[in-house]
Amino acid sequence: MERWILLVSAELAYQVLGPYTSELDRLHALGKLNGSQSGNVLVLDVERGKYPVIRCVTTRGLSGRQHTRNESSERLATASPDTRIDELHLKPKALRIFLDNGLKTLRDLAVLPEAKLWAQHGIGQVTVEKLRSILHSAGLRFAPPSDPVARLHWENRQRRAEIRKPAAAVPDDAGISALGLLPAALTAVTRRGLKTISDLVGYTPLELSGIMSRRAVRDTIERLALFGRSLRPESPRRLNGFGLIERSEYLNSLSVRTPVKELRQLLGKRATSALRAAGFVAAGDILSRSLPEKLSERDRARVDRFALELRASLETRRA
Repeated sequence: MERWILLVSAELAYQVLGPYTSELDRLHALGKLNGSQSGNVLVLDVERGKYPVIRCVTTRGLSGRQHTRNESSERLATASPDTRIDELHLKPKALRIFLDNGLKTLRDLAVLPEAKLWAQHGIGQVTVEKLRSILHSAGLRFAPPSDPVARLHWENRQRRAEIRKPAAAVPDDAGISALGLLPAALTAVTRRGLKTISDLVGYTPLELSGIMSRRAVRDTIERLALFGRSLRPESPRRLNGFGLIERSEYLNSLSVRTPVKELRQLLGKRATSALRAAGFVAAGDILSRSLPEKLSERDRARVDRFALELRASLETRRA
């Protein structure tokens, strides 16, 4: 068995320095790396018919992982719209996809939406996130999707990622996507027909809880606070229902946006559960939709009575 010294560096590549006889040989090998170089000095045991065995590794300068991280940081700092894609050190399969489609620079890449990248076999989450960071450092970003609903969610994600601290107040006619809501909250308000900030701030927290989860309501309140806005305050009313106040007074505190689950004291447990299972979200649905067939005659009569009283109460308040 023989023992040899191998020098590995980015500048000199692989270099066999000769047999190892003493520790002085390893120090001489380290001396061949000046202060600006980084590399490794390996002591190998070589025996005929067997693979070499590494006995000692001495590193000078940055390690490979740190060197790669610094190179990535330098590329992000110097990225520009004209930076070539083949200079980004992407995976060969992803690089070949871009070059085969005529994409050569970051400016060409910014024309594509992210959905097209996800659809390509060979481009995964790591590659997309890396390209997103490089485009952001170059002052670019992926194109928005063509579908209107997907575009609305894309704009919402962009705003959510950008806004981290209190911002200036948004106008009433601004789109709801300017707030950067959670996807579930944005989907709920979109299905409800809300399009602008003025439509959203006309709701109370209790009314929003009838169309979205509590977490989405809390997030909506927080996002509105970033822009100096807030939901409509709750009307003062006793949650005991009409047991402590007159039934007509309790009805006057309701609106078409009142969640169905808050009407349990008026409609009863079974009727409320049946309405919610049939997709009834707010009190206005009871006035505009036909009642489900699963309701018993007693519950149906109770719901019909409530609908008549609520409609009369609304007409009186409008007058």
